[in-house]
Amino acid sequence: MLTPDEHPNVQGPPDWAIDQATDELYDVADPAAAEERAWQIVHDAEQREEERHDEYDDPDQGGEA
Repeated sequence: MLTPDEHPNVQGPPDWAIDQATDELYDVADPAAAEERAWQIVHDAEQREEERHDEYDDPDQGGEA
């Protein structure tokens, strides 16, 4: 999971991730739980983007087969 320690210039997760986490955890009052979920959302989005990139790699150029 990404944390502010891994991105020293980032104080917290992006607003879009906080909004999504808050929507998902509407019945949870703990802001730390929302922030943790927001970091998970950011990490998941980065993984999807990386996988999407890998999908179009050319196997002849060292990409995935």
